[in-house]
Amino acid sequence: MHPVSRGFIFALSLLGILRTTALGADRFVRVNGRQFILNGYPWYACGTNLWYGAYLGRPSNPTGRARLIRELDRLEKLGVNNLRVLGAAEECAVARTVKPAIQTAPGVNNEDVLAGLDFLIREAGKRHMKLVVFLNNFWDWSGGISQYLAWTTQKPAMGLNDLPWKEWNRLQSTFYTNEPAQVLYRSYIATILERTNTLTGVKYRDDPAIMAWELANEPRPGEREEDNDVVFRNFLTWVDATSAYIHSLDARHLVTTGSEGFMGCLFTDDRVRQVHAVKGIDYLVFHLWPKNWFWFDVHRYAETIGGTLEKSRDYTVRHFAIGDALGKPAVIEEFGLDRDGGLTIDRPTTSRDRYYAELFALIEQSIAHGGSAAGSNFWLWGGEGRPPQLSDAPDGIGAGEMQQEAPGLNTVFDCDRSTHKILSDHFARLKKLSRKKAVVVVGPAGPS
Repeated sequence: MHPVSRGFIFALSLLGILRTTALGADRFVRVNGRQFILNGYPWYACGTNLWYGAYLGRPSNPTGRARLIRELDRLEKLGVNNLRVLGAAEECAVARTVKPAIQTAPGVNNEDVLAGLDFLIREAGKRHMKLVVFLNNFWDWSGGISQYLAWTTQKPAMGLNDLPWKEWNRLQSTFYTNEPAQVLYRSYIATILERTNTLTGVKYRDDPAIMAWELANEPRPGEREEDNDVVFRNFLTWVDATSAYIHSLDARHLVTTGSEGFMGCLFTDDRVRQVHAVKGIDYLVFHLWPKNWFWFDVHRYAETIGGTLEKSRDYTVRHFAIGDALGKPAVIEEFGLDRDGGLTIDRPTTSRDRYYAELFALIEQSIAHGGSAAGSNFWLWGGEGRPPQLSDAPDGIGAGEMQQEAPGLNTVFDCDRSTHKILSDHFARLKKLSRKKAVVVVGPAGPS
């Protein structure tokens, strides 16, 4: 054989080995073109939001720990493989913010809550679940941006209800160019990524039970009508710099934005594209809130569900198209709807069930055509909680919603059998699709 031919074959063999390593036995979720892959096979997010997981898992909350185990077992039976959870909460004087906070002062952390996060990560890992962890919050319910601004400007934290909407947005937009706030935020990111789980001995940055880090929960540029282009550029710069920073500390996990999509990107599809085209952002996410956006009226559910479904289809398809164009996976990582006519569990979930089924059908259609859809995380799993319980429940969580939301709002409970059937059937179909070996995509494929 000619030496050149021998060398060429060796190079091909080496490339094959590298590709097999990238797509083969690997417990970390990775990106391969428009797909997530795990152990060389397509992987789809069959998920829910369980923001309060670390709070149930605290050592000081044995009632909560026992409940967390029961909830994870229930979710495993439903086919859930992905949990989106809170990984940051700042001590804040704004009314009804999450207590206890994780970060009680700059650089000072509550070990009890972090040990709860350790417990959640370990228990999720036992059940082969992958976590998406958000590291900040645009909204004030966990402190977030509002508290970082308070710490660095020496002014009181301003909650969403403390200022007119436009003024509050203007204030929030200053976070992205506030260098002292960025230093504190990055310091917290480093603390979390470098943390060693007290139960497993594994650093968070090395733990395959974690799928991805999110820059924040629903980060928005902040609306400033006369100079939205300026604030968007600042926001885009922040997304780029922060995602690169996280990747510099952690080469194994994915990074995404936590964005609502169109509603969180100053209301243009092109800005959604720009935000998720950033090199350090491995996949696209978007949220869907019909009632918040005045598409759905809980008291006129029969009359408004049709328009809600139509608008939701359009919103979803447009975001999948952006993912298609970017060549990245796309996940609907928050979506919810009230029960018909009220919050109590005696109210039916007919509208919600139609809404879920519609979104799941769109996900499956996209996957069938090689599109970017890669799964979802419904909001919210409340399990055995029951409204009106909230912080007065024995485990401190109750129905599942944070204190700034009405208990039971958008929440799926363990008694919602019709919803469970829709969830489990969809998750089973996605699991079946995961059995076909992934095809290697040459080119950028996220962290490796």
